[in-house]
Amino acid sequence: MEVIVCGAGAAGLAAAAALRRASVDALILERSDRVAASWRGRYSALRLNTPGWMSTQPGYRAKLRRYGEFPSRDKWIQYLEDYAAHHRLDVRFGSEARRIDRPDGTWRVETSDGALDARAVVVATGFDHSPHMPDWPGSESFDGELVHASAYRDPEPYRGRDVLVVGPGVTGSEVAHLIATGGAARVRVATRTSPHIVRRKWLGLPIQIPGTALQHLPLRMADRISALTERLMVGDLSRYGLPRPRRGAATNMAERHQSPAFDDGFVDSVKAGRIEIVAAVDGFDGADVLLADGSRVQPDAVIAATGYRRRLEPLVGHLGVLDEQGTPLVNGGQQHPSAPGLFFTGYRTELSGQLRLMRFDARGIARVLSP
Repeated sequence: MEVIVCGAGAAGLAAAAALRRASVDALILERSDRVAASWRGRYSALRLNTPGWMSTQPGYRAKLRRYGEFPSRDKWIQYLEDYAAHHRLDVRFGSEARRIDRPDGTWRVETSDGALDARAVVVATGFDHSPHMPDWPGSESFDGELVHASAYRDPEPYRGRDVLVVGPGVTGSEVAHLIATGGAARVRVATRTSPHIVRRKWLGLPIQIPGTALQHLPLRMADRISALTERLMVGDLSRYGLPRPRRGAATNMAERHQSPAFDDGFVDSVKAGRIEIVAAVDGFDGADVLLADGSRVQPDAVIAATGYRRRLEPLVGHLGVLDEQGTPLVNGGQQHPSAPGLFFTGYRTELSGQLRLMRFDARGIARVLSP
């Protein structure tokens, strides 16, 4: 086998398609039974934060109107299914990549159904691979319902209930708004650090367009410009418990790989009192949730929008190619000196949007590996 691609999400499909267009054979390993598995497991109201025309992958723009300006979850899944079919990609479903080694100059991928060798490997298992649930003291004693936001599907189960959402980031802010407007009796959002909040479009343009320009500026300057833009878009939220973040948006992306939250009604719900902002969660005690300011609340349900982990350590952690956060040190067509022939895609975060970067990464990998 010439190239093995691990993962049949947008990044993996794009890499395999770009390689195919460059006359390089690639086999995609996918642990689930369908492409776009991570998208299928998300809530039905989810949609892309980047417009369709900025999110398409190499070799298939198709008729973008059929997928919508900001494609919904189901429309984006349809796009990726169409994309895989259009390029006739070779996907081996039910095969999970578990460890990657290079014992004798050839890359070997240990999978759930045996070992495979290839001259190169592309890792595209996903930026949001594994849900992260904090180890809160006393959480096992909580009398209510405690779930990660990855388990949320729609607001109906929370109708008439008191709900606490932990973390007002990309997912938490949207889930809180959906529940607050979907019939919940009370919705609170616990936050330790205020998020950066932007809108999908501003002055008629997708926010990624100025975001792309900011990416070329020094971090301090980009932080100042983005702070002004945020203020003009959503106003001053400090009176509602969301003061201006201390760390700038550009710096936050560069150092912590955290995207701004995209406002889809969250700000209006906060201003209207449908969502209350409270202090961070410190622990649990029976029916009580202990907050950082010393107060206690007694919600019926707690939804932890506490992010995901890459979980690349079991796969490549022994190769010295990850930073202290478990994120690849190289991306796209770059190769780490200790691991030539090993590539990563889908792990970059910029203000211009991840899907756009996946397109560039795919092309970069194909350029390096093309005959």
